[in-house]
Amino acid sequence: IFQVFSTTLEKVHDPIFAAIDFNVDIDARTARLSVPGIAEGYGEPIKNPVTGAEHRARIDLPHGFEYTLAEAGRGWTKATGPIKFEVADTHSHFAEIHLSQSGVVH
Repeated sequence: IFQVFSTTLEKVHDPIFAAIDFNVDIDARTARLSVPGIAEGYGEPIKNPVTGAEHRARIDLPHGFEYTLAEAGRGWTKATGPIKFEVADTHSHFAEIHLSQSGVVH
């Protein structure tokens, strides 16, 4: 899969070796990511716009190559390293991903 992505790049940056703090609770649809000086992000459940209650939605891909089942949520990410970007209150997935050279491991 990385070979496919590499054909779309104009510049390849040197690798960064950094501590990664990552926690996820798929069932609760919460996550936190911190790579100090590089990226910060978090995710939370979708909220009902009227009541504010958590809303649950799933994506089931029985033959998907990314995952087979994902919880949908909201996400925020800010990258400040060599490739800078920021997204706020956007769509996110919470899923177990087990990949091999042949795709998803079932």
